[in-house]
Amino acid sequence: MSTLQPLSLMLVDVAEGAFAAAPRRGVQVSRIEMTLPVDIAVNDRAELLGELPRFVTRTAFDAPPSRLVIVWTEAPA
Repeated sequence: MSTLQPLSLMLVDVAEGAFAAAPRRGVQVSRIEMTLPVDIAVNDRAELLGELPRFVTRTAFDAPPSRLVIVWTEAPA
């Protein structure tokens, strides 16, 4: 398991990557939906931490990753 950061920062990183990968030439992206494996924990300050798994192989000592469904939609103007 990798070092976990606040889940909100991980979601910002994923969103920036998703929108950067979206086509730019005449196509308007109004919705992006992803299902991601994510390692999640709560720290001593009750903050939700999370990170995408860094390794494909996991050992018997590693907890299975959770699944997080993220949907970004464009708000109507």
